[in-house]
Amino acid sequence: MEIDYLNTIKVISMILMFLMIIVMGNIPLRSTAFKGNQFLLELTGAFSGGLFLSVGIIHLLPESMKQFHMYYRAQKIESFEEFPYACLIIVLSFTLILYIEKIAFIHNHTNEDNHSYQVSVIQQQECISELECPETTKPQIQQVSIKELDEITINSLTPYILQFAIGIHAFFEGLAIGIEQQVPQCLGISLAVVCHKWAEGLTLGLSFKKANTKIHSATIMIFIQGIINPIGILIGWILANQGYIITGIFQSISAGTFVYIATMEVIQEQFNQKSNSYYKMMMFLFAIGFISTIWKIEKISF
Repeated sequence: MEIDYLNTIKVISMILMFLMIIVMGNIPLRSTAFKGNQFLLELTGAFSGGLFLSVGIIHLLPESMKQFHMYYRAQKIESFEEFPYACLIIVLSFTLILYIEKIAFIHNHTNEDNHSYQVSVIQQQECISELECPETTKPQIQQVSIKELDEITINSLTPYILQFAIGIHAFFEGLAIGIEQQVPQCLGISLAVVCHKWAEGLTLGLSFKKANTKIHSATIMIFIQGIINPIGILIGWILANQGYIITGIFQSISAGTFVYIATMEVIQEQFNQKSNSYYKMMMFLFAIGFISTIWKIEKISF
């Protein structure tokens, strides 16, 4: 009996990603002694950054352009008339996630951070006027910045905003796996996603714990996060044989997502930290070599 390697990779990816989010997301919630291994987190972060960037540019970008080219050929459109729609969609998907993460859900008080407000704290009793108050009950004035007020106000919402942003990534990551029709490329994309999925679960779990979210509510939200990747894979799987144009569009969206995750999040976060820089660069380069090797193996073996 011949094994269907492509579908096997997709099924295993669905199970692995779900379990990694559920298990790693619940560790910070239920363990009071949990401490992350910073060195390991940094190395895997740099490695996943190299994987995301390589998969997005070396694989998904040319593959999406190829799908559009095949569509043009099927429609008998001359090559010189081809508009690079794949590249445009990649840029637009990058821009959409940039807008969602940096503008739509984050209000930056750039010009107001240096201003402070007078907050009166009355001790023991309220006073009609300052003259009528005894010395011990006069209002005590504290300087509280608007930034601190905002942090108090939105602290409980932070993990939900974070989950929404991560959920968008997870959906398009799953879509990229599901829509892929080549075994080595599907394996490469799956590894890129799996390598950072455990850190994603930890990040969510720590965020809910820091916000003092009830364990029951946090567990439900982590479960929802766990099924987003499999849902993306299933939808991509359904769309995988829907023609060149559909495949090209969704591969382009996935490419834009992967490039965004690599450049705006993983690489920026890891290399802004000066610790273990050389080790992180080695892991980053190793990831690029790994994806390049998979591409060569595909050309030789498949």
